[in-house]
Amino acid sequence: MKHLFYLLLLSFPTLAQTVPGHIGGQVIDEATKLPLPFATVAAYQHVSEKDSLVGGAQTDDKGHFSVDKLPAGPLTLRASFVGYVTVNKVVSEADRTNDVTLSVQPDAKQLKEVEVKAEKGTVSLSMEKRTFDVGKNLTTIGGTAENVLKNVPSISVDESGNATLRNLATTIYINGKPTQLTLAQIPANQIETVEVITNPPARYDASTSGGIVNLVLKKNRAPGYSGIATLGVGNNSRYDASANVEWRRGPWSLTGLYAFNATQNPVTGSVRRINRDAAGTALNYFEQNTLTNLDNRFHNGRLAAEYTPNAQNVFSVAATLASGAFNTVSNQPYFTYSANRTLTGYGNRQTVPQNDFSNLGLEFDYKHNFARKGRELALLTSFTRNQFSNAADWLTTSLLTDGGTLPGVSQPGYPERDRIDGKTTGSQYLAQLDYVHPLSDSSKLEMGLRSFTYARDQRYFFNQLDNTTQAYNLLTNYSQNAQITETVNAVYILYTSKLRHNFSLQAGLRLEQSSLNGLSRFDGSSFGYYFPGKNGENLIRAFFPSFSLTKMLSPTREIGLSLSRKVGRPNFRHVFVGIQANDRQNITIGNPSVQPEFINTAELNYSTSWGQMSWLATAYYILEDHTIKPITYTSPTDPTVLITTFQNITAEVQYGVEQTLKVSLGRNLSGFVNVNARNFSVQSTTLQNSSWTYNGKLNLTYKFPANISAQATINRDARVAALQGYREAVNGADLAVRKGFWQNRASVALIVNDVFNSRRFISIYDQPLAYQTTTGRREVRFYKLVLQIPLGKPQDGRKRNDRKLDRPDVDFSN
Repeated sequence: MKHLFYLLLLSFPTLAQTVPGHIGGQVIDEATKLPLPFATVAAYQHVSEKDSLVGGAQTDDKGHFSVDKLPAGPLTLRASFVGYVTVNKVVSEADRTNDVTLSVQPDAKQLKEVEVKAEKGTVSLSMEKRTFDVGKNLTTIGGTAENVLKNVPSISVDESGNATLRNLATTIYINGKPTQLTLAQIPANQIETVEVITNPPARYDASTSGGIVNLVLKKNRAPGYSGIATLGVGNNSRYDASANVEWRRGPWSLTGLYAFNATQNPVTGSVRRINRDAAGTALNYFEQNTLTNLDNRFHNGRLAAEYTPNAQNVFSVAATLASGAFNTVSNQPYFTYSANRTLTGYGNRQTVPQNDFSNLGLEFDYKHNFARKGRELALLTSFTRNQFSNAADWLTTSLLTDGGTLPGVSQPGYPERDRIDGKTTGSQYLAQLDYVHPLSDSSKLEMGLRSFTYARDQRYFFNQLDNTTQAYNLLTNYSQNAQITETVNAVYILYTSKLRHNFSLQAGLRLEQSSLNGLSRFDGSSFGYYFPGKNGENLIRAFFPSFSLTKMLSPTREIGLSLSRKVGRPNFRHVFVGIQANDRQNITIGNPSVQPEFINTAELNYSTSWGQMSWLATAYYILEDHTIKPITYTSPTDPTVLITTFQNITAEVQYGVEQTLKVSLGRNLSGFVNVNARNFSVQSTTLQNSSWTYNGKLNLTYKFPANISAQATINRDARVAALQGYREAVNGADLAVRKGFWQNRASVALIVNDVFNSRRFISIYDQPLAYQTTTGRREVRFYKLVLQIPLGKPQDGRKRNDRKLDRPDVDFSN
């Protein structure tokens, strides 16, 4: 490993020749002497009797700017911002060593036409990371992270509540660390922003093939005491409450968060199947209706402290505790028919679960800033202890009819009573060390170490009642009693440099040693994988490179190419051999022999902005080798039963174009539209399927007088192919209206989720021996009223005038 580092260090300087030209400073408001954030600073050089743009930047939230890669000689700096008069200042080469102050004056004429407010943007997009401000989204107030991600550009949420990006499962982080909580167990009111990284570089875990969704929790930044309390009530016994309390004084900052959420959500589903012979002739029919009540409730609390003794050191500790119950109580009446549609049998399956969960997390972080600007060391650590129970009672009846005559006669062996017991207990350990070393004003080297371990004791016992002895017998083929340990150890190096002609380059390499080691207590057998192998096999497959090259065409236009190689490791559902479905005719069983898949991704991004509009365009190509996919087949013992398991198949390929456009029409209407059109192709040794598809998302916000605002979000995921069928289009719309009071510090909001009650998930299984349509829902339309009240008020050490600064809703800068 040491030799690898030396080789990379020696090779990086040959990648580019840098120019040390640099200039920095600050833009301030001439009237108030306060810094002006998000202003544009452009650098021009007088060449051939005309001004030529040679660089540019945007000021940060403290008004600072930095422009690198500048040629020798005098330059003209031009600072501009909406509502201000553009200012020009000539800077000689000798003056570049000093910070330059650019003072801009308010433009009285523009201020009559434009009202500017000091608000963060709803969406901020850059080449590497896209940030979504949760506080600006009205439809998710009092909801969960699952509701939040439905509104984030590029992200889709499936019927199981899992987030996907371009049909790939995303990796969910909380404050940059992996979590064992589901999206439905994370309160939306605790989230400040959502960061989406579509093609992570070598700095990040190699298993992020579907990108990273990082949920950044709220953190106090203003001195004094502040907070907000939220109370919500809706139909279907829907209740939620939360309190966020923040305090900051001197070097200390404390944050306390608590949330409670409960709902009884009634949803319906159905299964319609035609069983066929080899010639395609219908043999019989199966129909099932599902009546489900999702009885969910959870508590979530977090306490965090930060200590900043000086400008060089920051210490952070946090503790999180979440607990609750997520139970799906269901009744599934079903009917079987002959080829001529005569009723031949019927019955019902009733499922009564008793499941609960708990999650305890502890964190310690440390960051040190060295005297040299840009040089820093960061340590991230966390420990999580989680457990969730596996308990349910199944009661299945089955009656046969004689030529459709009712009532039927109970089939031998029925009623069938099944009892599931057990629980899963796991411990997760994470330690990560990152170091950034600036090589010059325009280049830096990053390197780091990471160790991740998740060890779980998995007990799932499927017991069936013997109707003769009235004793429950354990069915080991449907059960699991195992110790499973997942480990990932990694080292990475990443080189970044600004080149001539406004080019920027980033190249990195990550080496990961990963394993999944499972030991069954039933028969002593083991399962899992090692990459690379214990004897060094597949060593080359353990390296994960990344590369990106960007060019700034102007201060508002940029283009960039990024390449990476990733790995998709089997998850809990893939390797879990217990029955994972309570549908009598459709059973899902994991496959412990599933191996990792490998993904190669290429992205070409272009961003620009003009006036009140901004646009980000992305073209991408994704190749999945040895990809993990669900495979469904008829049971060898009962051809009316479909069994789904997981296998590594040949490949999956997709390519497409994603467009995100932000618009602001006048002072009151703003929003964004996101459209992703792609071609999807999947292939195994015996099957293949492909299709064109698209995803669309529209978000509009309108501000009415009297502190009233309304927001609508519309989503559509078009029909898409699967290996053995396809999924129909999914449509949905959410609406919220908010009224602010107490100087807009408090509010009341009315939220309507799934306005047209149209968000259904319909999957088609189409194979020679069976054609099945499965319909399901995650939620039904609901209404909710939410009240938000401020707690305390942060101290503000500086007063601003009534005209406030505006940050664009969408920021396409890096």
